[in-house]
Amino acid sequence: MEAYPLARLLEADRAWRINFINSLIGPKNLHVLITRTSENLWNAAIFNSGLHVGSSPPYVGFLLRPTTVPRHTYANLKKYPYATLNAVSRDFYKQAHKTHKKFPAEESEVTALGLSLRWAEGEDMPYVADSPLTARLRWVEGHLISVNQTHLLVFGVEKVWTTQPPAEDGYLPLHALGLVAGSGCDAYYELGFLGREPIERS
Repeated sequence: MEAYPLARLLEADRAWRINFINSLIGPKNLHVLITRTSENLWNAAIFNSGLHVGSSPPYVGFLLRPTTVPRHTYANLKKYPYATLNAVSRDFYKQAHKTHKKFPAEESEVTALGLSLRWAEGEDMPYVADSPLTARLRWVEGHLISVNQTHLLVFGVEKVWTTQPPAEDGYLPLHALGLVAGSGCDAYYELGFLGREPIERS
């Protein structure tokens, strides 16, 4: 095995180091978050940093890169604290990937990339029509991570939509939804199901 000590990583080309460290944790589920601008445009941004925060009540979190440059998702949430979570599937992962590009604040990624939207009755936020697993989120708090100025955004889960019913014990069969996972900034993987192992809870 070849070693990559910290000194070697810090001396490496910046783009190489970003790709290397971003690949270190491996494939993760991908989500597009849709938020609303103050001009009533729909912002869409891809995230590979989703995490489970709690179940009772349900909370999820996402890491947001430093706000030393404009982050439209963050700016939108401060004005209207709601978003929709849209799990990325094979059907639209190439469009979802392109949301990482820096669009002007006055331009909607949804429109520019031709993302199809689905509206649920009585709701004021759209979902990506091609996503088989979506949720309405309410932003409840943010935490600055001081070591590198990233932000942990915590959301309450208000409603979930899925095209596949959960198992009797609540487990969501993500492998049956056609979802993709991402590693690094530009690599995509299909999910493969190996099985479930028993959990012993005291």
